[in-house]
Amino acid sequence: MSRPRASPRERPQGFDLDRLAAACCARLSAAYSQRGMIAAPTPVPVMAVDEEAEAVVTVWVRVPAELAHDYQPGQYWMCWNPYDSTGDMDQPHHHSEKPYSVGDIRLDQTGIDAATAADTGGSGTALLGFTIKDLGKQSGELTRIQVGDWLGLRGPFGTTFPPLRSGERLILVSGGIGSTPLHMAARGVRMKHGERVTIDAVMGFQNEAEAHFIERMEGLCDSLTVTTDDGSQGTQGFPTNVLPDLLDGCDVASTLLFTCGPEPMMRPVLQMARDAGIRGYAAMERYLPCSIAMCGLCMVGDRLTCTEGPVMEGEWLLDQPDFGHAHAH
Repeated sequence: MSRPRASPRERPQGFDLDRLAAACCARLSAAYSQRGMIAAPTPVPVMAVDEEAEAVVTVWVRVPAELAHDYQPGQYWMCWNPYDSTGDMDQPHHHSEKPYSVGDIRLDQTGIDAATAADTGGSGTALLGFTIKDLGKQSGELTRIQVGDWLGLRGPFGTTFPPLRSGERLILVSGGIGSTPLHMAARGVRMKHGERVTIDAVMGFQNEAEAHFIERMEGLCDSLTVTTDDGSQGTQGFPTNVLPDLLDGCDVASTLLFTCGPEPMMRPVLQMARDAGIRGYAAMERYLPCSIAMCGLCMVGDRLTCTEGPVMEGEWLLDQPDFGHAHAH
């Protein structure tokens, strides 16, 4: 069968991927400067793919430095894979956009003499890393993407985690791929406040094979507890089994809790925080196909996750009957 369009994997030998990425960066920069966001799906080439764990990868794309600098933990991007894992465009059910959090950000050192050139943060480029787990057709195709393939970006969208002040304590509770926005939250807090804040984290996984971001979080947190459902790594059980130890004796006036993961996990986490008198916030993972408040499919209570989330107050969420159940996303 003939291919409707040429695959990016058929580029000639010696193709200059850096030059292509630079041209795409210039296009992103022009669009971002006009509206403060990328309003239409804009293709950029994949620069690297890191395997984080079983069926979990981080896909890296180059973006203008100002775009990465302005990104706030909790926000999401709509990512679109125009090709399937064989390089064709003949599987349309794989091509829909889905929201993904930024898992990490790196300074792009391409063409920079690190020994003499300082990063001013105001120009140049950076790498955004989208950490993706194979949870179905679309995300599965993204985990099999390769360097040089196209990835369409639109965003950033959504609400962010509230800021911390010096001297406060942050408790992070993640389940599965919910690690990504919480890693960025810890990274942002540590970069702003250094050792003037305390960060304690609990990361829950089904098993050791899917555990990821542990070294990253160990480098940012004052304490880290890993739980697995089957006990293959860390403490056996769920994050809720170990959370009471972190909440016991907290200074409620200076402690915040952020959580992200499956809703059946987040509801008891937020309930524990409320019972302890601690402010809790959740990054929601609802089915979110449009991001512009058009389809209404991401409703929780009377709010749209795409525009009034994904970060929402725990007090409000706990009062919503439809919060805390398993949802497709």
